[in-house]
Amino acid sequence: MSVITFKPNDHTKITTDFERHEFACPCGCTAQMIDPELVQKMQTIRTKLGKAIKVTSGYRCVKHNADPKVGGSRTSRHLYGIAADWRTKDRSVNPVALGIIAAAQGFGAVGIYWHDKAAIVHTDTRGGKATWLCVQPGVYPSTTYNKFVLPTIEQGCEGAANRAATVMLQRLLGIPHDGSFGPATTKALMTAQRKHGLVPDGICGPKSWTALSGASKYLL
Repeated sequence: MSVITFKPNDHTKITTDFERHEFACPCGCTAQMIDPELVQKMQTIRTKLGKAIKVTSGYRCVKHNADPKVGGSRTSRHLYGIAADWRTKDRSVNPVALGIIAAAQGFGAVGIYWHDKAAIVHTDTRGGKATWLCVQPGVYPSTTYNKFVLPTIEQGCEGAANRAATVMLQRLLGIPHDGSFGPATTKALMTAQRKHGLVPDGICGPKSWTALSGASKYLL
């Protein structure tokens, strides 16, 4: 793995649409770096979306990462320039769709964040696989054990990851998002499944996630 090192405010292009300064540590330190593989994969996604991407967090120096306002872990991939948190600049694509698209692009790690303070996706180029969901700041239920980035959920499902996924599903459906998959969520899901030409079974698996989030039109 190689990284690009650069100075603050460097507007040199890395790809067609991304410049080095977009991934810089906001503290203005001199030790800026970013993995070109990360940027190339983000460029592929940006091209598929046809929409500008806003990098909300790229490289972080140790001091910035440790800032309580940032809340970065001591093993954060941001410290090594191989991670970025991002969203569409106009916020027109929800983070579930972005997470599905990012996972399909082959990132080593994908984290989907959707709560009152964030609607972003985390991607990094670590060697192994890691996927997680976050609907509450500081809480990151893992879904790494699943083949798909989001778990398959249905009425009565339990567990932290399933509850987080239920919150995201409820947000997509436009209903109260309490994380409890009950009859109201089942009914709303079945209505949405019919609308998208899916079997209305009340079970949200990969096909339903992809269709309901809108990711399907970017995965052709």
